[in-house]
Amino acid sequence: MKKNDKNIFIVVTHIIKKENNQYVAICPEFDVSSFGDTVEEANENLKEAITLYLEGIDELKIRDQVFKEKSIKTYTGRPKSVEMNKYKFEKGFDNQPFIKKEPLQVALCK
Repeated sequence: MKKNDKNIFIVVTHIIKKENNQYVAICPEFDVSSFGDTVEEANENLKEAITLYLEGIDELKIRDQVFKEKSIKTYTGRPKSVEMNKYKFEKGFDNQPFIKKEPLQVALCK
């Protein structure tokens, strides 16, 4: 991270769907996935997987290149246009994916 980074956020897609008895969460922007026994656990595990991915590209010093290639826009504050509602699967729709775009903080002013 650069010293002049200030509370930098990106918005990434979370696709969560039920497969058998678990929920699978995917971030297509970075081709990262995770799973959990509940929607919330799958979502939290996905955030952790994305964070590890971002730490890896930071360590390789290729974050700017990756963001450019994947058209990832950065924000200097939490984006207001992103809906942050909790979600749940409706009965009878267990195999339908839930998709949301969620802000993720990638840098913090020290």
